[in-house]
This record gives sequence, structure tokens and C-alpha cells, in this order.
Amino acid sequence: MLSEIEDAVAARIEDRLADAAGYVAVQRGLEGIPKPAVYVAVESGKLSRVTSEAYKQTVTGYCFVVFSHLGGEDQRRRGVFPILEGILQAILLQTLGLDISPVVPAGFRNATTEEFSQRGLIVFSLEFETSYILKKLDDEVAADLLRVGLNYYLQDPSDDDVADASDLLERQLPFTAGVNGARDRLYEDGLGLDRPVEP
Repeated sequence: MLSEIEDAVAARIEDRLADAAGYVAVQRGLEGIPKPAVYVAVESGKLSRVTSEAYKQTVTGYCFVVFSHLGGEDQRRRGVFPILEGILQAILLQTLGLDISPVVPAGFRNATTEEFSQRGLIVFSLEFETSYILKKLDDEVAADLLRVGLNYYLQDPSDDDVADASDLLERQLPFTAGVNGARDRLYEDGLGLDRPVEP
């Protein structure tokens, strides 16, 4: 469900704000200097028990809005704010065709680094939340979730959109996955944002 939420948020933004947002992607680093771009990533989740076999999983995600203008800070702020507000309106109270609670905004902040500012960029991160019910699966279905297919594109995927090779990674139970893994990959991919301060 987590990937589906990322994809659905990105698709909603792209559908509603294609002209303004320009490039929309799920959890990718900065490619060149996009003018402007939006990156979407689910970052964390919290679980609370609902019944003996079901939990409510509250998911926190971010939309990173990157805007470019060489005219100065004032012009960049005037440019990024309408996009930020447009994204808010695009995802506000949407279920995105998924079995989730309506998406609600949780806050936003300026995440521009000195390096980005010197390149004529401004970055804002918009935090959003949604939730869904997580039920216990049977052992066979649960085991399938632990098999992760890793596809490597050895040539430009725009050629045929077919992976030229693939590996399969199997995790053995029990295992733990770091909650910050997705965020770490986002920053390591080159976006260069300051990490949000943990509560």
C-alpha cells in the first residue's frame, strides 16, 4: 500500500498541476536543475491497535517542491507558493482511489539549503498524512511480501521499458526495516535537503 500511496499522490499532482509542477516523481534525486519539480515520498508510519487482528497504520509522506528563478529570493517565493497551495488543494481530503482515509496536510516548511539558494532554487516540503487498516494476512501471502524483486536497467529504459536483468532478494524472518530508510535514500540520491528534525 505504501508504494500505491506514493504513486497515487504523484499521479494526482501530475494530473492537476502538470503545467505548473513540470516534473513530478516518486522519491528521486535532483536531475539537473528542474524548473520546477515535485518529488513525493512516504517517510514514516505509526501503528495503533484497532481489534485483535487489525491495526490502523497512519502514514506520513512529503511533497518536496523545487522551484527555480534566478531573479532573487522574492521572485522564487512568489513562484513556489502557488505551486505549494495547488498541491494542497489537489490532495486535500482525497482517497486517491485507494482504501485509505482522506489525505490531510500536516504542515509545510522551507527546506532550502545554502547550496540550492546559490543555484537559484527554493525548496519547500509539504507534509501529509493518511491511514488505512492493516489486517493480519495468512502465512503464504505474508511470505510473498518478503520477496522483493530488484530490476536493473542496463540500458536506457526508454528504449523498450524492459529490465535487461533482474535479481531476487529474499529476507528471512525476523527482520527489521529502518523507518528512516526511504528518507535516507531520498537525501543520498542527491536532493541535498536538510533532514526534517525528529520530534
